[in-house]
Amino acid sequence: MKPILVYKRYAFTTLGAGLGYLGSVIGTASLHDKVPDGSAVGIFISLIPAIFIGFMLRAFWRYLKDSDEVVRHDLTQAIMAGVFALLMLSGGWGLVELFNDSMPRLPIFYAFPAFFIIFGFVSAINYKRCV
Repeated sequence: MKPILVYKRYAFTTLGAGLGYLGSVIGTASLHDKVPDGSAVGIFISLIPAIFIGFMLRAFWRYLKDSDEVVRHDLTQAIMAGVFALLMLSGGWGLVELFNDSMPRLPIFYAFPAFFIIFGFVSAINYKRCV
């Protein structure tokens, strides 16, 4: 498959999954007060956005798999930088939370967007490419 087609497929799939994620988060938030806490229905509704996260990750995996060697190398380097930075931030903040009871607790939910923000910055800065 031509590189431009691989990128277009990735971009459209990610855009669709991102819009689905946004819509499902808004829908889940609007139903939050109407469903009892801890109920099976509440847990199921809360997990719906995770389906769209899976779609985004699958699109990213397909893009990585179908790209040429140079793009794959650059993306892998950016992924590793994102993982390392996320591990450093989460481990560091976890220690701050552990030893300081007055510090706010950060939900694990923020790990997903934090990784992709770091990955995007590294990819854009190091490889002059926004993926």
